[in-house]
Amino acid sequence: MTGLSLNPLNYTSPPSTSSSSSSTSTSANTNPKKCAWVVFLLSTPSYLPGILVLAWTLRKINSRYPLIVAVNPKLTQLDDGTILKALREYDLEVRIIEPIVPRGEVTLIAERFVDTWSKAAVFGFEDYDRVCLIDGDMMIRRNMDELFNIPLKDDQIAATFACVCNLDRSAWAPSDWTRDNCGFTPSHGSQAISHPGPAQPNGTHSFLNSGLVVLTPSTALLQRIHRLVESPSGEDQARIKEWAFPDQDLFADLFRGKWISIPWIYNAIKTMRYWHGNFYNDEEVRNLHYICKKPWTYRPTPNPPDLAKTTGKVYKVESGDYYAQVRDGEVGLDEKRADAVTHGWWWEEYEEMLDDMRQRGYGWIEMVEDLTDRRTM
Repeated sequence: MTGLSLNPLNYTSPPSTSSSSSSTSTSANTNPKKCAWVVFLLSTPSYLPGILVLAWTLRKINSRYPLIVAVNPKLTQLDDGTILKALREYDLEVRIIEPIVPRGEVTLIAERFVDTWSKAAVFGFEDYDRVCLIDGDMMIRRNMDELFNIPLKDDQIAATFACVCNLDRSAWAPSDWTRDNCGFTPSHGSQAISHPGPAQPNGTHSFLNSGLVVLTPSTALLQRIHRLVESPSGEDQARIKEWAFPDQDLFADLFRGKWISIPWIYNAIKTMRYWHGNFYNDEEVRNLHYICKKPWTYRPTPNPPDLAKTTGKVYKVESGDYYAQVRDGEVGLDEKRADAVTHGWWWEEYEEMLDDMRQRGYGWIEMVEDLTDRRTM
């Protein structure tokens, strides 16, 4: 099969609702009627600040679609219900999902991935025609509702490549995770948006990033996922054991040769800013993905009060500070300096959101603050 890609910006206007075409496994659905963003809050409340900022920024850019928070039942047992109360009072729909737990041994590169198998439960949301799975460590910069208009067959999903540059030389990364093998490396400038590189059925260009996935819910597919991860087959369990990124590798495997590549702007991992100068542009980012260290635990240095007053910027977030220095692929920056700009964007939105929450008199703001770390980088 040849590679698959598309540019959602070609679908900014929803198709006419008078269309008589329907979605089947062999024809693409370009007219979903009921859509939603879905984010998961799993076994700890640590992502709550991120999810609230995600909701805040979706509202700021006037998305037409609601954000649903899918919650692991374990989370409901951790406190007196304050977390769920906070989400609901913030006008977010909360759904308790059935966890997905592999039968056998698994391989994880980070403890935070231990429960992410359960993100596949999103396929059970069949009361929606189209959903966009989105991570709680993301922040919206520009409207991207066009994602719900793209043509997808029922057995397809849309996502961005996984960046496999591994310029920080992570020990867990496979040997073929190099800049030359990254799906984003062949792209340059505006063509990285207008003509995203196509996903391939094999090799590193078959790897997707599951932080943002556009999909059509299907309980039949969800049942298939349960059968796979709970399978007593030694062959199935050996296959699962090889997956270091649970939901991400699961999706890539299930939709091998079928998933559609979309531009980097919809899932701009923060390291792109200093790893992919071949196309990265602050102004084009729709959705910023705070992989690894989270901004609510890593605050940049505030500007002095006089500078904050004259610039209107509380944090040192001057555009272009760092990524222009690394267009040759040599990072040469410590993590704190490299991430100061993008983390500053998050903190500006967070502070604005808190001010709004205080005006509305929410009683759980202190709980949210307890989950953030205001110590500077």
